[in-house]
Amino acid sequence: MDVKILSAEQIRNWDEYTIQHEPIASIDLMERAAQKCVEWISNKQWSHKRFFIFCGKGNNGGDGLAITRMLLQQGYIAAVYILEFGRQGTEDFQNNLQRLHEVPAADIHFIQPGSPFPTIQSMHCMVPA
Repeated sequence: MDVKILSAEQIRNWDEYTIQHEPIASIDLMERAAQKCVEWISNKQWSHKRFFIFCGKGNNGGDGLAITRMLLQQGYIAAVYILEFGRQGTEDFQNNLQRLHEVPAADIHFIQPGSPFPTIQSMHCMVPA
């Protein structure tokens, strides 16, 4: 199986194309992508693993929040670390952050500029840009 690596611009273009031609709302496209990622994780049978997901505040970070939420809803242990840059996240990021706050087991951390990066001993790391 060949895997093609796309640049951030190419991914944005594909997202925009899909939103315009399917049609699908950006937040729903994010849900679809997150669901596929979580299905992939489930197929790996990693239910005994802990997940630490690091997110910026853009739409890719929104994907990471959705993935975290879905993992928690399926019984996985997952924590999300949001990198603070002094600006509010995109609308889709904010929507997914609100959805994640509604999950009782949500383990949300905010990393402020200049603060030490968290020490994590053993992890599977997913890094949405």
